[in-house]
Amino acid sequence: MRWDVVDTHCHIDTASFDKDRQAVIDRACDAGVALVNSGIDLQSNRTTQKLLCQKNVYATYGLSPLKRSEASSVQQFIRQNADSAHAIGEVGLDFYHVGGELERANQEQVLGQFVELSHELNLPLVVHSRDAEERVYELVHNVDQVIYHCYGGSITLAKRISDCDHYVSISTRVCRSSHHQQLAATVPRELIVVETDSPYLSCRRGRNEPAFVVDALIAISKIWEEKIDETASIITNNTIKALNLA
Repeated sequence: MRWDVVDTHCHIDTASFDKDRQAVIDRACDAGVALVNSGIDLQSNRTTQKLLCQKNVYATYGLSPLKRSEASSVQQFIRQNADSAHAIGEVGLDFYHVGGELERANQEQVLGQFVELSHELNLPLVVHSRDAEERVYELVHNVDQVIYHCYGGSITLAKRISDCDHYVSISTRVCRSSHHQQLAATVPRELIVVETDSPYLSCRRGRNEPAFVVDALIAISKIWEEKIDETASIITNNTIKALNLA
């Protein structure tokens, strides 16, 4: 692997990057950062695919739980383009934005379809689980390879996730959040990956971007009391295994 670290989850296809997308990709490359762009609907999956001409960009194709009406078309896209995907995702549940029982049940039904698709295509699953971590765990704990995107759930559940050999993605929130720092300290090191979720969750002023994943790496190295190079090596090796990167 030629990269120092991988931002396992970002959204540089969004309008936030329309004015300087290439510069953002170049800054990541200059910082030794590869990035995994995550689709959330049919259009973003298509745009993500176009970004694969960049030497430091990888793709996952998915569907936001808030856009379930596109489930059929997105599943068709994934089947047709599985050879360029390193995972299915992000997919999952979002109970923060949705409170009604029927809508939550519908989200669960769609997640179940993507779980079946991950089995069918033998691809890892990247799960969104905002305010729904326990329920997502119940639905995906039997999947072979899972990454919990931007995990913010309990330490207790993180232990159960780790017992399944599933990966916990620590976001750039670890730079400021004591809870995320505790997660980085307690989740087994061999099951931690890092992300920015760009353009969100910035650890600096303004928009987040993939190059800033190095800030998360530095924060974790301090928590682990390891040299940055050693921390980077561990986390990058984890990411290679989690997403079957070459």
